[in-house]
Amino acid sequence: MIQTVPLMAGLVGLSGFQFLLVASQFALVLSVLVLLLIWWVEWRNDRVW
Repeated sequence: MIQTVPLMAGLVGLSGFQFLLVASQFALVLSVLVLLLIWWVEWRNDRVW
């Protein structure tokens, strides 16, 4: 993983790599929020797994 980071940065350029980094962080945060939303809806319906 660590060795592929400079390769990817050189491949897509620094601005593209920064965009990729921000997009992956955003996708991670969004998936956590969706999971929390699903858990909250299930909790309100008394069906917590």
